[in-house]
Amino acid sequence: MKRFSMLMPILAVLVISACSGPEHETAIRHDLGTSHVPAHPQRVAVLNPGFNDTLHDLGIKPVAAADNRSHPDLKKIASLKPDLIIADSSLHRGIYHKLTEIAPTIALKNEDADYQDAVDAALTIEKAAGKEGIIEKQLSAQEEKLNDIKRKLDAEGASILIMNAVNGSFSVKDDKFFTSRLLTLAGFTYAVQTASGGKSEPIKMTPGGLLHIDPDYIVLLGGKKEFEKNPIWKQLKAVKNGHVYRVDRAVWTERRSIDGADAILHDLQKKMPAKKARH
Repeated sequence: MKRFSMLMPILAVLVISACSGPEHETAIRHDLGTSHVPAHPQRVAVLNPGFNDTLHDLGIKPVAAADNRSHPDLKKIASLKPDLIIADSSLHRGIYHKLTEIAPTIALKNEDADYQDAVDAALTIEKAAGKEGIIEKQLSAQEEKLNDIKRKLDAEGASILIMNAVNGSFSVKDDKFFTSRLLTLAGFTYAVQTASGGKSEPIKMTPGGLLHIDPDYIVLLGGKKEFEKNPIWKQLKAVKNGHVYRVDRAVWTERRSIDGADAILHDLQKKMPAKKARH
């Protein structure tokens, strides 16, 4: 007993050392390198509101959110003493090293993210936050929803196009866009294919170019209806078959997150026809 009691102070020192050492940091790989963050950060600053959905899902309320996501106020962020900063690897690449002087920083895609980028970012934030299983559970539920859409909607192999019409001109989202990628996972074929690599960019389109593509389905991001008077518009397969769907631009384009994808899929299920029963 005496020998055991003599060991107790030594064991206590070892335990204290372990708790204060690098064992209580987590190495997080991200777009701009590897950062060592506290195992359970308590004061998280987020510089792009696109990450807020994930933080909310993880039960984290940020101590700071940038008023200007392109030019965040670094002095204000530093004054709040964050122990983790979540930055956008596109918007904040130029100030990344300044951010690391304030707190451990991870930089992830959101501004230019496609669906897989958003999934990867959510999983990285989950790990950095010291949480487990929350995002994986969401992704499992989302996969079930995608499979359900494939079964129920008349989508398999059908072409689809996300289109914007403003002041009489057309533009379409390319196949790298967040929602375009999501729709392919739901069984559609995206009607415009571009070269791989690079960020998503809207493509200007003439009425004749639209007729050349002639998608089975058109998702219309608002806009006035004057363009519908164009005779070419009425020749489109999607128009003839009643497969043009007006949607909320904010829902379909602005939330690049797992929750954002869920909102799009929910709207998709409400608007698009179910498969016709085969006899």
